[in-house]
Amino acid sequence: MFEIKLLKGGIEKEFSKAYVTVEDNLLAVEHQVRQTALTQNDKLFNNPKEHRKLNEAYLQMFVDMYGNQFTVDDLKQAKVDVLDELEKLYLSALGINLDKEDEEEKKKQ
Repeated sequence: MFEIKLLKGGIEKEFSKAYVTVEDNLLAVEHQVRQTALTQNDKLFNNPKEHRKLNEAYLQMFVDMYGNQFTVDDLKQAKVDVLDELEKLYLSALGINLDKEDEEEKKKQ
């Protein structure tokens, strides 16, 4: 389960997502394509406005994944640690199994 807390109208609200859907996967792959296109274009890569557009699209992806229960502006006002949970959702949507990686890391230690 992916849970985040955001201030909405001055009140802290919790939003949760039980599982990753196929649509989430499509959104994550689309974002990955946009990210790759930006990093491989020397002219755009050094343009902060292009990075801002990419980051705003990243936030919009999460708004879509959570069914438009909040806005990009709500996410922008969130505590920065919300990004940790959103990154887990993003990686899971790409098919990356974080539990396996955590287990492998523990075995190495």
